Amino acid sequence: MLNLKATIFIFVYMKQIIRISFFAVLSLWFFMSGCQKTISGTGYVYDKSTKLPIQGANVIAYLNSPSSDAAFMSTQTDAKGSYYVRSQPYSSTGTRPDLYVSISKPGYQGAYVKNPNNDTTYLVHSR
Repeated sequence: MLNLKATIFIFVYMKQIIRISFFAVLSLWFFMSGCQKTISGTGYVYDKSTKLPIQGANVIAYLNSPSSDAAFMSTQTDAKGSYYVRSQPYSSTGTRPDLYVSISKPGYQGAYVKNPNNDTTYLVHSR
C-alpha cells in the first residue's frame, strides 16, 4: 500500500496532467476554429443607360477563378439591384483566395467583378 506522501504526489501529478491536457485540447480547438474562414461580397447592379437597379440579375460566385468547377454560390439581385454572396467555411492557413462574381441577365452583356465590396456594376444592353 502506498504511503500518504506518494498518494498526494500522484494526486497532484494527475491533476496537473489533466489541466495541461485540457488546455492543450482547448488551444487546438481555438486554433482550428480560427483557420475556418469565409469570404463574402456585396454589390449593386444597374442598367447603364437608365441608371435604374436591375432586379433578377443572376449572380454566381467563384473562388480563385471564374470557372464552373470553382462556383460555390448563386443568387439573384433584389428590387434594389443588390446582392450578397458568402462562401462556405474553408480551411485556410495561407493567403486569402480571390472572390469573383459573374453577373448576367438576358438582354444584357455579362460582367465580372473581382472581390466585390459594395461595388456598383453597370450592365449594358446587348444588341
